[in-house]
Amino acid sequence: MDVVVDEAGITSAMARLKTQRVDGYDLFLLEAMKANGLINLITDDGDFVTVPDITMFTANRNAITQATAQGKILVR
Repeated sequence: MDVVVDEAGITSAMARLKTQRVDGYDLFLLEAMKANGLINLITDDGDFVTVPDITMFTANRNAITQATAQGKILVR
């Protein structure tokens, strides 16, 4: 998947920065996912716990604890 950093992507990423607690690299990854119609992400980066409209697959214990506390955990 290509991550395109252009004016439109930067504008969209900056808007997302106001509502989600993720760092700069994460912002551009999320924009690339959106552009490619992807909603599933395998990661150990706990920042993605705060992102709505994606499904995060992880073994990160802190992320799992947060998701459980929020009632967002799904065990398959």
